[in-house]
Amino acid sequence: MREVAESESAAIAAIDKRVRLLEVRVEAIAEAVGVLARGLAGGPMAEPEDGRPVEAARRARELLLLAKPGRRDE
Repeated sequence: MREVAESESAAIAAIDKRVRLLEVRVEAIAEAVGVLARGLAGGPMAEPEDGRPVEAARRARELLLLAKPGRRDE
């Protein structure tokens, strides 16, 4: 009985870890979308103002790369 409880506990811990990882990734995606939205605030058809959309896209990409699993600095 004890082995079953330990295995259930380990399974729950693994699920909790996976959920936390997904939450971090969703937060990163939401932040990246926000950065892109602010960079395109003038509208998608407006002329670029001093590279704002390009800078926003670069920052959004960096945010997503930082949230990627398997980073060396974790």
